[in-house]
Amino acid sequence: MKKTIRYLITSGVGCLIVLAIVLSKNIFGLDDAVEVYKVLTDAFFVAGVLITGFGLLVLASNGGTFDMLVYGVGRFFDLFRRDMMKVKHKTFYDYRVAKQDRKLGFGYLVIVGLAFLALSFLFLWLYYQVA
Repeated sequence: MKKTIRYLITSGVGCLIVLAIVLSKNIFGLDDAVEVYKVLTDAFFVAGVLITGFGLLVLASNGGTFDMLVYGVGRFFDLFRRDMMKVKHKTFYDYRVAKQDRKLGFGYLVIVGLAFLALSFLFLWLYYQVA
């Protein structure tokens, strides 16, 4: 059930992105089918790229790509604490060991993003069939 909710929420966010783009392009005022397919292709492509991109960023973060940056920024803000002895991670190694247990799931983001990209390519194919 928990996995289904992740997919539903991600799909809902993607649909909201598509709806925002479709409404901004005034799709309901268009009479030409070619223009409608063009707007739908653009909307689904943007949603698919954003969702897939976030999924790939989470994948990169799980691999440790941004660990040094996050640790450095955290240590910078630790300089402004009153009690320096209450620092959560004294060394980068301590931070890495603590973070290894907290990996985020990213598969649902990539799958939903690829589904939106597939819909985009479907509308692109329809666009070229009509044009």
